Amino acid sequence: MQSLIKATRSNSDMRDVATRICREYLSGAWKTISQDEIQVKRMSGGLSNFLYYVSLPNRNDFGENTNLSKRTRKDSYHSSMEPTKVLLRIYGQSHGEHALETMLTESVVFALLSERQLGPKLHGIFPGGRIEQYIPARSLTTAELSDSKISAKIAEKMGQIHSLHIPVSKEADWIFNTINRWLNNVDAIMNDIKNNNNDDDQVPEIQKRLSKIDLRHEANWLKKIAETESYPVVFCHNDLQEGNILFRQNNFVPPDDLVETLDEELHKIDDLSPMLISCPKTKIENVENTKVQDTINGNSRKRSLVDSSIDNEEISSNFDNDCKKDDPELMIIDFEYCAYNYRGFDIANHFLEWTYDYTNEKFPFFFYRPENYPNEKQIDNFIDSYLKNINMDAFDNKMTFVEEKKQLLEEINLFTIASHLFWTIWAIVNSSQEIEFGYWEYADIRLKEYFNAKEKYLQLKPMAKEIYDMQIRRK
Repeated sequence: MQSLIKATRSNSDMRDVATRICREYLSGAWKTISQDEIQVKRMSGGLSNFLYYVSLPNRNDFGENTNLSKRTRKDSYHSSMEPTKVLLRIYGQSHGEHALETMLTESVVFALLSERQLGPKLHGIFPGGRIEQYIPARSLTTAELSDSKISAKIAEKMGQIHSLHIPVSKEADWIFNTINRWLNNVDAIMNDIKNNNNDDDQVPEIQKRLSKIDLRHEANWLKKIAETESYPVVFCHNDLQEGNILFRQNNFVPPDDLVETLDEELHKIDDLSPMLISCPKTKIENVENTKVQDTINGNSRKRSLVDSSIDNEEISSNFDNDCKKDDPELMIIDFEYCAYNYRGFDIANHFLEWTYDYTNEKFPFFFYRPENYPNEKQIDNFIDSYLKNINMDAFDNKMTFVEEKKQLLEEINLFTIASHLFWTIWAIVNSSQEIEFGYWEYADIRLKEYFNAKEKYLQLKPMAKEIYDMQIRRK
């Protein structure tokens, strides 16, 4: 495998790697294609995954280098199933004691969603990566999340995901285990800041504010409330933001001016793991009409760069025209954070993503627009579609539609708080990344909104305040 890692560092060697992998795992013309004829473009990449668009040449373009002397096998794999273009994903660095567990979970989920036609087709899995269906699509924009048709369709997709039975742990401990694991890193980061700044005046105000908050105490309180309420636990996506929702466009091809070619980009690959590329991190980059999108040690960068020549209004206008013809065809991707979790978290987290737009090209590289949070009518539209599409047999209760809807609103109130805390801690943990994003500013806003949402919840739930006060007295 070491030779394969070295191969990724030059354009000709990488092209050879792509050719050999596709020959081995695909059928038909892929078995005879030469290295010079295969078309390879780097779609996106970062520190954890590298994604390539690989395609056959046009039938009339097969040249003299094609290995015609090699007899095509008569496989059971029918030629009509042969893809002419695929996505080749190569896994990058994988860190942490939970890397193997994460890899296994994401691989199982990807395969199951592929079989159930809820995700891209899986053409092959090899040591260090996989071959996926190429989907002509782009990511949604933040503005499009509020479109009534698309919102209802997202709710429908979420209901389908929440109805899945996945062979992984079904305990509702993913979110708080993840938070506690990240908090260990937060402690180290805060200590480093303190040790590296002898003068307190040298510490930025945001970092001072965040360092004074007992995030572990807040997490323990949230966990206690969630366990007390006994809300439904289902298989969740846990990061259903606009960048992880593809809008399928059958006429979409990777444009040369937006997708950087292999020859121009391969010199940037310098951090591949030791197995070509051993254990994967579970970031699934978007196949979209955008610039290269980065990933952060397996944690998805919560920012999708839209090409500067295309604004949200223009995209939304095009989307509306497509919707008039038919229902929007969407596909959910990026199951990096997938796990059994409280369903209220998935819904609350999605609603909050309406207010965060990651297309700001100036620092802090995101816009916060709280006025875009869904109104009552929009929430009703989403919940109605969700409840109509979820398999109610998955829940052990006898609630009516109206009762279920009322409880969902209660769940959203609680897990709005949880979402803010989750991404606050995520941002602090990723603050040292050498990527243009205002992580501390993002953490600061999310934490402020955490306390705002918490205050509203305590007014609605006196019991929650009693639990919080009790924990304060025990400190």
